[in-house]
Amino acid sequence: MKLKKLEQLKDATIHAPLHFEYGGVEFKFNAHIKLVPEQDIEKLTDPRNTTDKAIVEQLLVGWDDFVDEGKSIPFSKDVLDEMLGFGGIAGRLSAECINAQYRVQEKN
Repeated sequence: MKLKKLEQLKDATIHAPLHFEYGGVEFKFNAHIKLVPEQDIEKLTDPRNTTDKAIVEQLLVGWDDFVDEGKSIPFSKDVLDEMLGFGGIAGRLSAECINAQYRVQEKN
């Protein structure tokens, strides 16, 4: 039997609020992270075949409420590439993209 509910997860994204400091600079935004099956996570996180940057490029598909100098910054590959040029930011985003895969929200 195939669960119909699981079919809906193919296009699902996880919205994860991020708030961290790197080099004295505060980053705060809501990340949109692609939900992937466990087998894809295992491939993505195999240290022989990946980097933090590659994980983020695969899983971070958008954001909202990202503000820089009072200006809203839309998600784009160029801005993401600029951020991923810093190892600490790439590592933080990579960890969040993977951790988000395992969070389950309680419904009231």
